[in-house]
Amino acid sequence: MIFSQWKLFCSRNRWLLLLLAAAFAVRLGVALPGILEDPAARFSRPDTPGYLEPARALAAGGTPLSAGRAPGFPLFAALVFRCFGVEAYGALAVLLVLVNTATLIPVWLAGRAAGSSTAGVIAAALLGLNLTMTAQAPMFLSDTLAAFFAAWQFYFFVRFWKRRERWSFPVMIAVAALGALIRPINSAWIWPALFLLAVLPELPWRRKLALGAVSLAVFGAILFPRMAHNAARGAGFCIDTNTGAMYHQNGAMLLAKVNGTDYEAEKQKILAELDREFADKERYPDEKSRVDYRLKRFKELILAHPFAWFPQHLQWRILLPDAPTFLEILGATTSDRGTMNVLQAQGVWAAVRFYFDGKLYLLWLLAPLLAVTGILYLAAFGLLASWFWRWKSKWYAIFVFLAFAEYYFFLPGPITAPRYQLPALPILTLMAAFGLIQGWDWVKRRRKER
Repeated sequence: MIFSQWKLFCSRNRWLLLLLAAAFAVRLGVALPGILEDPAARFSRPDTPGYLEPARALAAGGTPLSAGRAPGFPLFAALVFRCFGVEAYGALAVLLVLVNTATLIPVWLAGRAAGSSTAGVIAAALLGLNLTMTAQAPMFLSDTLAAFFAAWQFYFFVRFWKRRERWSFPVMIAVAALGALIRPINSAWIWPALFLLAVLPELPWRRKLALGAVSLAVFGAILFPRMAHNAARGAGFCIDTNTGAMYHQNGAMLLAKVNGTDYEAEKQKILAELDREFADKERYPDEKSRVDYRLKRFKELILAHPFAWFPQHLQWRILLPDAPTFLEILGATTSDRGTMNVLQAQGVWAAVRFYFDGKLYLLWLLAPLLAVTGILYLAAFGLLASWFWRWKSKWYAIFVFLAFAEYYFFLPGPITAPRYQLPALPILTLMAAFGLIQGWDWVKRRRKER
C-alpha cells in the first residue's frame, strides 16, 4: 500500500522530483571541491564570523546569542554543530545546499496555485538553474535561509490572491516574521503586505480589517520575544544591532557620491568619528545608545541629501548574476580584491576586467547558466512591461511585483550584492514562466494565421 502510494506520488510529481535531483546535483557538484578542501575558508565572507562564532558558542556551551545579528541563521548553524560537531562546516554546507534546493518546492507550488502546473515546472527549472541561487547555496550567510522563507511567503500569498483562502494571509505573515528573524530587512514587509490586502478587489472591508488585525498580532507575537530580549540586555527594542552599520556603509556611499570622493575613504572617516564619539562611556554606556546615535546620524545624512540618496536605492546592478561567487567556491578566482570600488567608480565592464584579471575566458564556461539568467530576465520583465501597458486590468499584479520584488531591490541601497536578489527570485521566475508560456502561445497563433 505504501509502495503504491509512493509510486503514484512520483508519477504525478515526476517533473518536480527530476528538477530537485538535478538542482541538488548541480549545487553539490559546485560545492564539493570546497567541502572536501576547506569549507570554513571557501564558503565564508566578511559577515560570516558574526553568524558562526555565536553559533559555535551556543552549540558548545549554551551561550545565548548576542544581539549583533538576527538569530535565525546562527540558530540553524548551532543545531547543525550540535548534531555533527562544532567544526562540522562540511555538514553545514551540505544542509544549506539541501535547503537551497528545497526552495524549488514552494515556487513549483505557487505556479500550481496560480492555475498552471506548467508554469510551476518552468519557474522551478529557472530557479534550479539560476547562477546566483546555485552560487549562494553553500555559503555561510543568511541568504539561502532567507530565500527559502521568502519562497514560502510568496506561495501562501498566491494561494490567498488566486484562491481567496483567507487563512493563507496570516500564515504568509507568520512566515514573513520568521524570515525577519533571519534577515531583518523583512521586518518592514508587513506594510506592503497590508497594502496588498487593503486594495485587493472583491474582498469585503470587514474581512480585510479582521485579517489585517490578526496578521499584525501574528507578526508582533513572533518578533516581540526577540526584540524584548535585546531591549532587556541594553541593545534596544530591535531584532539585531547590525542595522547601525548603515551609517558607515550606506552613509559612506552617499557621502562619496555627494563629495565626489572614494567610498573607502568616507567609510574610514565615519569609523574614526564613531571611535571618538563612543570614547565617552557615560553618554554611550550600552549598545542601544551607540546604535541610536549611528541611525540618527544616518537619517541626518538622508535628510540633507534626499535627491542623492533616493536614486542610490534604484540599483540595477543587484540583478547581475553572481558569477564571482560561483567561481570562487570552485577555487578559480579569489574574493575581497576591491572590485566594489571599481564597480562604483568605473562601471560594470571595468569591474569585470579588474575582477577576472586576464581570465575572461572563465565567462565562457558559465555561458549556459548566464543564458538561463538572461532568459529569466527577458521573460519576466517582458511580462512586467505588458502589465504596465495594460495597467487598468493589471494594476494589482504590478503592486504584487513591487511588494515581492522591488521591495527587496530597493531596501539594500547602494551597497548591492547579487545575493540580495534571492528573495525576489520566486516571483521573478514565476513571472518569467508565464511570460514564456504567453510568448509561445503567441507564436502558435501567428503560425496558424499563416
